[in-house]
Order: sequence, then C-alpha cells, then structure tokens
Amino acid sequence: MEASGGDAYDTPVTREKGISMTTDPVPEFGPEFSTHLRLIEMARELPPVANKGDHSRLSDVASTLLEAFVRHAEDERFLVLRLPLFTARLVENGQQRVVDRLVSLVLEADLAEQPCRCSELAEEVASLIEMQIVSEEWDQFGG
Repeated sequence: MEASGGDAYDTPVTREKGISMTTDPVPEFGPEFSTHLRLIEMARELPPVANKGDHSRLSDVASTLLEAFVRHAEDERFLVLRLPLFTARLVENGQQRVVDRLVSLVLEADLAEQPCRCSELAEEVASLIEMQIVSEEWDQFGG
C-alpha cells in the first residue's frame, strides 16, 4: 500500500490513463467486423434471389458480392500475413474458394442455361462465406 492510503490498483498512473487493473480491457473492434457482417448479409440474399429465377438480378447481386469480398480480402491481407504460415494458407485458400464459387455463380446466372444450378450454387456460396468469415474472426482475433 502507498502512504497516501491508495493501493496498487488506484495509482496516479491508472487513474490518469483510465486503466482498469481488475478486468480485461474491452477489445476495440474495427471496421472489419461491420464488413464481415455486411458480407454475410449480402451472401444470405443470394439464395432467395436465385430461387426466384431472375438470372439478371442474381448476376448483379453475386457480382456485387464478389467485388465486395475481393476488396475485403485485399483490405485484410496484412492481418492474414501476420498469422502463422499454416493458418494464413488456410485463410487464403478459403478466400480463394469463395471467389471461385462466386465466379461460377455469376457465370451460371449469366448463361441462364437449363438445368440451372444457380440455387445450389447460391446456397453453397452463402454457406462458404459465413464459414470463411467465422474462421477469419477466429484466426485473427482469437474467437
């Protein structure tokens, strides 16, 4: 104890900096979390659009999601590169798989051939994106 009657948890340093010595600090969540949520929301829009059979609209929605996902992967590249090598490769492979399936969905919607696999691809893409985002958050931010 200090002579002033305070203790180790109530020092001029902790009062000045507003540091709590008794609880873990609340993590500061950056804009990547709102981006992650938006990507998941966009992915969840795909299956209903695909089920309506509007190939033009599906192509537009999937193309927009593809562009957003690629931008997301580019923006988080520096975080991925800080991960252990094996984990970074898993994240990168997952991102590439999402991009590949999105491209397949856009092409399938553009061709609009029968039988159309758009509904199955849209469901697959929505699941892949959700799994990828959860994996990225777990790997980058410790779950």
